[in-house]
Amino acid sequence: MVAFDYKFVPVREMRVETIENQKTGRPKVDRLFVEGEPLKPSTRFWTSLASRFHFGDNIFNYFTHHEVFDRIAEKHNNVQVRVCVERSDEGNRLMGVSNPSRPVVDYKELMDLVERYDGQSVNYADGIMESTHLPRVSNNFGVAGDVFGHRFVMSTPIDGYGKPCMYLSLLRQICANGMVGYSAAFRQDIPLGRANDVVSHSIARQLDGFNNDEGFAALRQRLELSTKSWCSVNESQKLYKTLIKAHNSGMLMGTDDPTLGKSKSVHDWLLGSGEASLGSPIMRAFHTMTGDTSQTYGLANIDALSVKKQRTLPVRCMVYDAVNFATEVATHYATPAGARLLNSWVGGTIGEEYDLENTQDSFNDFSDFYIDRKLAVAELTGSK
Repeated sequence: MVAFDYKFVPVREMRVETIENQKTGRPKVDRLFVEGEPLKPSTRFWTSLASRFHFGDNIFNYFTHHEVFDRIAEKHNNVQVRVCVERSDEGNRLMGVSNPSRPVVDYKELMDLVERYDGQSVNYADGIMESTHLPRVSNNFGVAGDVFGHRFVMSTPIDGYGKPCMYLSLLRQICANGMVGYSAAFRQDIPLGRANDVVSHSIARQLDGFNNDEGFAALRQRLELSTKSWCSVNESQKLYKTLIKAHNSGMLMGTDDPTLGKSKSVHDWLLGSGEASLGSPIMRAFHTMTGDTSQTYGLANIDALSVKKQRTLPVRCMVYDAVNFATEVATHYATPAGARLLNSWVGGTIGEEYDLENTQDSFNDFSDFYIDRKLAVAELTGSK
């Protein structure tokens, strides 16, 4: 169960408590006191604070947190900020910082709207609520033997930092993979007006009449072109690093290995030791799809190649394969935060020109499923 509180406080009344980082020896924030209540600040809190007062995230490399807060209080003595407190069974966290003159979406009102407009795959993570909806005109189309359906995802910040957005989405019906175009090219912002305006009316209007034929046509064209474009080393390495980040942050399911380091070789991923294979099944499936890139090009470390060179070298699969792999992991094997991270790679990839665009005129049979289905977490995917 998640609930949200909003507090209006001047920065001078916030107090930071730090402890020593045992790895680096440098101080790190342990708790932040707001009106005397100790709270755990999230990454979103620091990002929104930097945006609100116009400084970069790297400022803490040069000044302590105490110095930064003191300086903000000195320059903005009477300025209040609105902070969002996320309360759950796992503890209380500080989410986004926002301007009190801007509107905020009420969590209960949003849930009522999502239910009224038949929202699917509703999830919340790190201050953002997401739900999938059918557009007013929903058409199915085929790509490489697969059937896709039009969808759109509404991403709504609960903490007041940022505007609600509509992202174009496609559903690959053969395995219920949802692809979300997390890219500016496939995004539509929802204006909410001022702080006293009824924001639910603006959201309801968008849900009631959303349709973007041009956007869906562009998304479909990019997807079709991905079946004729070899995936480059550069694109596969970006996906690989995204998977590693998601795994090491606890955003992926279906593995007992807590960390994935650079010390393990592709041979270890693919072969392992008997039935108890080393590493993550997801990473083994990824390397099976792309092949051993280091061995293919005779390099101990593929990062030794420049990005310019990586963009000219193909791996063993099409961009279409890589996109479907990422969406399968995001839909069936990732937490909401992990799904958002992987779909960001998908949106950034299909929203720009492929490195090896249109380099193959025909395609082979593409895989229906890229990962062993028994790894799916029933409680997470809703299949239970």
